[in-house]
Amino acid sequence: MDGHIQLKVITPERIVLDTPAQSITATARDGQLTVLPRHEPLVTALGMDVLTYKDEEGVEHSAAIIGGILEVGENTVTVLTDTAELGIEIDEARATQAKARAEAEKIQKTDKLDTQLAELALTRAIARLKAVEMVKSRRKLR
Repeated sequence: MDGHIQLKVITPERIVLDTPAQSITATARDGQLTVLPRHEPLVTALGMDVLTYKDEEGVEHSAAIIGGILEVGENTVTVLTDTAELGIEIDEARATQAKARAEAEKIQKTDKLDTQLAELALTRAIARLKAVEMVKSRRKLR
């Protein structure tokens, strides 16, 4: 498929995405990157954030990616992650509640490990809410 990359997002439970894309933007541990067709091969660790991609019509979609590995091969991008949710699948109210819980826990924790776990939960909740916001923004543009 000329001008497109096949995007695959895979978790242990399911194949979240297997779709052609014009471009893919993700947050690696050392910064954000965008992959276009004919990109050089690459493997990088992902942070907890939103992955966005433009479909064949140029419409932008989002997914919350909770870490993992991104591999760029020959016109294919594969993301292997423990958890991924499409922006349209995320329950905004539950994500907001999870963020509030994580913020409260972070303040209450005194143990370093517990504080780090609360920070990870907060980062995950923020990524989920960012994915939801992108979906809502796209709907407003229609």
